[in-house]
Amino acid sequence: MSSWQQEMVEALSAAKPAERRAVLDRFARRTGYSRQHLYRLAKRHGFSSGRKKRSDRGKLRCELTEDQVDFVAALIHSTSREVKGPIMPVETALEIAADNGIIEPGQVSVGRMQQILRERQVSRKALKNAEPCVPLRSLHPNHCHVFDVSVCIQYYLKGSGMKIMDERNFYKNKPHNFAKVKTRLLRYVIADHFSGAFYFRYFNTSGETRENLYEFLVEAWKKKDDPKYPFRGVPDTMMMDAGSANISGIMLGFLERLGVDVPKGDPHNPQRQGAVEVLHNVIESHFESGLRLQPAHSLDELNAWAYDFCVGFNARKKHSRHGMTRSQCWLMIRPEQLRELPEEDLLRELYVEPEATRVVSKAYTISFRGEEYRLKHIGGIHPNAIVRVRLKPFDWPEIDVVFGDATYTVGPIEKLPAELGGFRADAAVIGQEYKAQPETLTQKAKKRFENMAYGEEKKKDAVPFEGLKVFGHQAEKVRHTFIERRGTPIELDRSIAAREISFAEFLRRLVREAGPISRELNQALRTRYGSSIEISEVEEVIRQIQEGRWSGSADGGRQAEAL
Repeated sequence: MSSWQQEMVEALSAAKPAERRAVLDRFARRTGYSRQHLYRLAKRHGFSSGRKKRSDRGKLRCELTEDQVDFVAALIHSTSREVKGPIMPVETALEIAADNGIIEPGQVSVGRMQQILRERQVSRKALKNAEPCVPLRSLHPNHCHVFDVSVCIQYYLKGSGMKIMDERNFYKNKPHNFAKVKTRLLRYVIADHFSGAFYFRYFNTSGETRENLYEFLVEAWKKKDDPKYPFRGVPDTMMMDAGSANISGIMLGFLERLGVDVPKGDPHNPQRQGAVEVLHNVIESHFESGLRLQPAHSLDELNAWAYDFCVGFNARKKHSRHGMTRSQCWLMIRPEQLRELPEEDLLRELYVEPEATRVVSKAYTISFRGEEYRLKHIGGIHPNAIVRVRLKPFDWPEIDVVFGDATYTVGPIEKLPAELGGFRADAAVIGQEYKAQPETLTQKAKKRFENMAYGEEKKKDAVPFEGLKVFGHQAEKVRHTFIERRGTPIELDRSIAAREISFAEFLRRLVREAGPISRELNQALRTRYGSSIEISEVEEVIRQIQEGRWSGSADGGRQAEAL
């Protein structure tokens, strides 16, 4: 407190209530402040007027209830836009509340309502403010990486070169111009939260894809053949937004199998990824601004320049938080904190086919990627059991075997060198050792069942459960008789039935008397007689076929007799 402020407080405290106005006017001329401001300063520095507080202090003299105030505030809040925040004026909210009988018309003025909302920190300005965020820190380099994608609105590839969008034609009031650009340059950026070291590259695509994300992460985390750019390695944790490509089951499973934890976060929360949001601005101002002076003519050329920028900026520019360059700070990483990316073929298999199934053999083993694994130690395992196999990229050739609800880490079976035959090291030596596999639950059950069915010793041709009553007593279990139901006899035209027989019956008689017939003869008979044949012709046709005289004509029998 300055000397004049202390003097003013003492003067006001010594003056009578009627004299205080004069004291404030004297200091107003001296300082240029208003009486209201001086009075607030005096109260802030210990002055008290000594007046009793009103009994209705804090109460709304307009007789609005807290529920009515909350209703008006809720109306304003419900009109919030994603970026602009609440857009409904207090005047409109009061009118809607009055029209619906929530408050009385004219019960409170617009100005007083605005003051009430400000006092309760639910005004339009307060509702628009971002929610408080919690500062985050990481423990070491590669403890946490932050990833994000941004659209490079100013630049896009068209034809053989890079074009710069005219801001007068590409803005919110002309969305049809954006639709003309089929593909855009997406900027993929990843940053180490501890050191600030970063990597970025561009993709010319119509949108974010899982394949682009996989390709980018592999490039960012693999070891580069460049001593000037040491940043690499798989992080323990990665924060990224909830984009469709990012949160796909395949990508999340791929990161999980790499041992990368992806904590869930609220969508559209830039504060959570502040490190990479700042980097977007850095790249736009320090790198992309130069593209107007030296445009890129291809995506490869643009990405080559982007990598060159990463090398230079990480090695030369000091970070404001830790005072070192990003590369210097990242080099503080210890060997146990640097997890090197696996080989490309193993990594691709981990991404494309992350989990496989195998059937356990009679020797309690499975084969996976050219290695053999013994599962005899797993509780409840048995031949023909189906297990799931997961790659362990940082511990290969060890694998995870999932059986039931449990996961077991299994190493490959040791093989003897070629000069010793290349056999399994745990195989029994012929004539010297005997190693029996443990009995399965099925085998144990079979022995119990055999003992129950045949006794201690099974004899040849023995009947299981000999003497067991199975047949001949089912009718005895029926304890009642049924009332006979009357039926309706089927009427048949006996004259037709007596004159013809079916073709199938005819063939049976023909084969029985004349022997097998050829397929051609069968087809000729079927064509001639159809589905039935008169009994009067049966014997004659069979006799003609036996003698080789049947011609297949309608009067074949009579012609044969005439001859």
